[in-house]
Amino acid sequence: MKPLDRNQFVARKLGKLNNQIILDIGCRDRIFERTLEGKFKYIGIDYDPSKKETDFINHNLENGLPQNLGPINIINAMDVLEHVENIHNLYSEFFETADNKIAIALPNMAYYKFRLSLLFTGEISGKYFFHSHKITDRHRWFTTYYNNIDFIKKNTPKNWKINHFNFVAQRKRNFIFFYIEKFLSRFFPKLFIYENIFIFEKIN
Repeated sequence: MKPLDRNQFVARKLGKLNNQIILDIGCRDRIFERTLEGKFKYIGIDYDPSKKETDFINHNLENGLPQNLGPINIINAMDVLEHVENIHNLYSEFFETADNKIAIALPNMAYYKFRLSLLFTGEISGKYFFHSHKITDRHRWFTTYYNNIDFIKKNTPKNWKINHFNFVAQRKRNFIFFYIEKFLSRFFPKLFIYENIFIFEKIN
């Protein structure tokens, strides 16, 4: 199986869209929009306090989702929740806003490459660097494989079905590592799974 990046992986799991309205939270350069198939209306949200004009809704998620979004069928939020202090309330809002599906990705910061980075450089990731000045784009939570699963199970409404996928890091050049990590992740997911991806489907 050809390794996919996160956007392609989630887009395939969502399937061909049929005039749904999709809210892409943390859209950055709107790359997720280009991986979707079918007919859809795309709305992007991100936060950059330095920009006045953007092609997305420029909004600080610490204040929750923007008001007056209108009907939303699908929410996509990859690598978003760990950036927000107000994580529990924002997570609940997702289920109050979407009426069909939600896709969420949470990084596994216990992944072996992060561990090696900490061991040899003293830094686990740029998202945790102790900056001398205030920055916006950083992690507020140290998310790991089993903690991610526990958070999702305990905070997801009962009327939503949870589909959990183990995402192995894509390797464009040394793709052999993808297959090695995929095999090892069966036995040691906390070490070799790069990210937990969850696709939720509303039951009623």
